Amino acid sequence: MKKDTFSVIFVPHDLKKTRTYRIQYKLFYTFLSLCAVGAVALVMFIATYGRLLVKARESVMLERQVVELTNRNEKIGQFMRNLAQMRSMNLQVRRMLGIEITEDDSLLIRSTSNGEDRISAGMKDEQEQMLSSIPSFWPVKGFITRGYSIAGSKENAQYHPGIDIGVVRGTPVKASASGYVVESGWDDVYGYYVKIDHGYGMKSLYGHNDRLAVIKGEKVARGQTVAYSGNTGRSTAPHLHFEVTQNNVPVDPLKYLLQ
Repeated sequence: MKKDTFSVIFVPHDLKKTRTYRIQYKLFYTFLSLCAVGAVALVMFIATYGRLLVKARESVMLERQVVELTNRNEKIGQFMRNLAQMRSMNLQVRRMLGIEITEDDSLLIRSTSNGEDRISAGMKDEQEQMLSSIPSFWPVKGFITRGYSIAGSKENAQYHPGIDIGVVRGTPVKASASGYVVESGWDDVYGYYVKIDHGYGMKSLYGHNDRLAVIKGEKVARGQTVAYSGNTGRSTAPHLHFEVTQNNVPVDPLKYLLQ
């Protein structure tokens, strides 16, 4: 009859009594089966968990890339919006200065709005120069006592190619924009006067001053004192006569002065 058990004998090295254990084959095989199943389960768990760790790490990296791309797209979008605004402002400045606007300028605006153009340092410098050439700074603070009117001819009594601003004598007169002094001296009509060339065809004149603070050829900055108001020339009371010309044609200074 076949035995259904086997013996496991432990022999110690110190000559002590050996120990014998009887184990049933059925129990032994069950134990081996459980160990095999456990090993397989452990391997599957490790493999599955490892894949999950890899996917989790990839997911984190993808999320970071999405955040970076989103931030980058927002910056690019803001950049293009700012560029479009600068292009639009450039056209407005050109219109104010009477510079012809070509079809290429309009196409440039549209391409900028669509994100197909890049701004250059040269264009920014040119725009800053154009903006600084606009006589938008009030030369003095006061009330307008006479407005701009070029109706009729120069011999007409109503002809007045500028505005008169009432101020007390000795008030500092400021340059309305940066530029170069092209005339500085005496005139029978304007008395002591200063004329500044701002570039792009823009010039401004300051008349009836008590004394002058700049000379011909001098470079002046926006807001710099160029004279002190008075009552010289053909004048009946202390005030500043302020003129603006565009391509040597008188224009209303209020068109440019910031309110």
